[in-house]
Amino acid sequence: MVYIVDAGSEIDTPLEKLWEYLPSESHKHSAKVISREIQGNVLTLTSERDVDGKAVRSKLRLTMFPPLGVAQEHLEGPTAGSKVFTYYTRKGNKTSVTVVGDYKWAGANDEGTKKAVMQMLERSFDEDVANLKKMK
Repeated sequence: MVYIVDAGSEIDTPLEKLWEYLPSESHKHSAKVISREIQGNVLTLTSERDVDGKAVRSKLRLTMFPPLGVAQEHLEGPTAGSKVFTYYTRKGNKTSVTVVGDYKWAGANDEGTKKAVMQMLERSFDEDVANLKKMK
């Protein structure tokens, strides 16, 4: 397990607007969604993403705690066993985003895990920013 803290990112969106987006159908990423089930504040998502020319399937359980943040449990895939919390802080008309978690990445050492996770977080953040701009 690699403990990672990714702090300091800001989204140019008020916290309330972010919470409209997070559970919505507009909240999409580049992975192909296989299944998406919502029960109360829990979203279970199975998706597939191309990694080095191979289709890699992942399953996550996301528990939403508005307006505080989202807990992620990585159930299947290369990051299975990872546990993460993303928390949001209101900053006027912007929202600060901090991700804290214990990550595993199958077949990777600590350095490789950190690099892969940081790339994944950056890609997800950039996709969220683009999606939120479309909602405005």
